[in-house]
Amino acid sequence: MLRDVKSIFVHLSLPPQVSITLLGINTMPSAHPHVPQGDCQLPADASFPAVVRASIRSGGQIQSLRMEMRNRSLSPWDYVNDQDNNRYPNIIYEAKCRHAGCLDSQGNMDARVNSIPIRQEILVLRREMIGCTPSFRLEKKMVTVGCTCARPIVQHLI
Repeated sequence: MLRDVKSIFVHLSLPPQVSITLLGINTMPSAHPHVPQGDCQLPADASFPAVVRASIRSGGQIQSLRMEMRNRSLSPWDYVNDQDNNRYPNIIYEAKCRHAGCLDSQGNMDARVNSIPIRQEILVLRREMIGCTPSFRLEKKMVTVGCTCARPIVQHLI
């Protein structure tokens, strides 16, 4: 049995703030200095186990600065919720750019630049039924976390 467990924290900064804690397994005794190195032995089978325990915590407060940023940006966005009852978290708030162009410093639309989404890959848990038993697997999901301004892509035909 593995004696040394190291927590890895993945923090999703999407409103409402969601926090997922995934447990990773580390078989190196030096990973935690408080564990005497002489007491730790590598298991005979050092391969990664097929099943690991995961602690998932959800909660926190919406930070007003982040909510304010979506309105202060030259490429403002709104949030829409993506709900999937067979996924954890079951509601993920994604950014949606308000305009095709960006705002100038006076708040006027500048169509010479594009408002484009900022995307980030996150991990979610997907619930699947195996027979009559629910099972969960990690799944990658691309989410839009905000918007930014960029020069348009111009292709010249020769």
